[in-house]
Amino acid sequence: MAPPANPPSLSTRSSFWAWRWFRWEVRLVLAAAIGFAVVNLVRGDQRHLLSQEGSGRATAYIESPKIITFQGKTHIGWLDTPTDGFRVRVKTYDHATGDWSETVDLGDAASNHGGPALTIDAEGYLHVVYYSHHNPFRYRHTVRPNDTSEWTEYLEVGYNLTYPALVCAADGTLIMTARRSYDDKPWELEMWTKAPGKEWAYQRSILKSRFNDYTQFAASLAWSPDHQTLHLSARIYETPGDDAMISITTAGYLASDDGGVTWRTADGETVEVPATAETWDSYARGRTVHSRVLGVGSMAVDSEGTPHLVYVAEVGKSAHSYLVRPTQEGGWDHLLLNTFLPSAYRDWDLFMHGGISIGENGQPMIVGTVMQLQPDTHAWGEVTTEIVIFQSEDGGATFRSRVLDEPNPDSPRWMPNIERATGFNELPDQPTFIYTDGVRGDGLQDILSNHVYWIAP
Repeated sequence: MAPPANPPSLSTRSSFWAWRWFRWEVRLVLAAAIGFAVVNLVRGDQRHLLSQEGSGRATAYIESPKIITFQGKTHIGWLDTPTDGFRVRVKTYDHATGDWSETVDLGDAASNHGGPALTIDAEGYLHVVYYSHHNPFRYRHTVRPNDTSEWTEYLEVGYNLTYPALVCAADGTLIMTARRSYDDKPWELEMWTKAPGKEWAYQRSILKSRFNDYTQFAASLAWSPDHQTLHLSARIYETPGDDAMISITTAGYLASDDGGVTWRTADGETVEVPATAETWDSYARGRTVHSRVLGVGSMAVDSEGTPHLVYVAEVGKSAHSYLVRPTQEGGWDHLLLNTFLPSAYRDWDLFMHGGISIGENGQPMIVGTVMQLQPDTHAWGEVTTEIVIFQSEDGGATFRSRVLDEPNPDSPRWMPNIERATGFNELPDQPTFIYTDGVRGDGLQDILSNHVYWIAP
């Protein structure tokens, strides 16, 4: 653009330079957009912004499956915080057309703990539980198969429940596990079921704390390929005193061959339920008094029926994550995942705030988070947190990895929730995942504006 022929007035000069700056800003924005697209084309990622109203735990927790692919469509659930409070939302991607549906609002939630857990039955009806943090859950299902535009009215399920895991059995029975909190007894991991055409019904408690104080279970469920063996992975986080930060953490596993009636260890030994940290199939332990705390990610099962579990051991201000599988001799094999981090991140801390899934090609894929822990920081929502993806071509003997984005010093990219088998959903070779780009907030009721993304690697 040439300058004006006559000497400009002050106001004209201001407009002229404003126009020039505007043109440069447009160029910079276009360059950034093109650069972003090129990076994603090179990496092969397909990225979609689901929301700009995500809560502080928009894509938490690892217990709750939030992505369902079925007959050419992918359905995704998450938790938003528009100005009127917490809202559970769903959106659908049509693979044939490349189009996204409108966002569907399923209803409110009690707090940032009330996000959805999704599954699908053989006929294609989606089922969801959501809302609760020490409340009854709300349950709905779609009116039409493979269509999230209309849902039934909600029904309440259970009492004082939090953190749902949800799968669908071969006969269409829904199976849910969730933490049950009590005022006067140890907290438990309860199992509820809903047979087709029947009401939700409490079945039994699978795990329980040894102490009458705050407890978490972080339990995820998965089926063997024959849809007959149900696998459960969990971390029992117990507080033996009044201080919830003084904890005993135990990572372990159980399996059931009869739909959750009886449970056993990986090598077939029967375990009486509700099991405790002392009686179940434990593969790692930690105590804060020893500066060791454990966390687990969601689990997967391969074509041979072998469970694949992932966990993190935070020791002091460092964190190492592992892939764990049962051995033929009994016991568990632990593969250190930090070894496979990109060289530039080899000294970062690796947390399993995500999980593992096994795609249609039979290869495991893991999503986790890397960060740089500092003495005065906490791993949950630490601002240096970034998403890391591990992919294998040899059944999980080795992995190649990459960090999804360049580090952002202002806010974390975290809480990845990976698509995994829940019963009748259809996994691609490379399972997709969602994550939260934004801060954790200061409390359970914070209204935030985090970005929520879906990634197809």
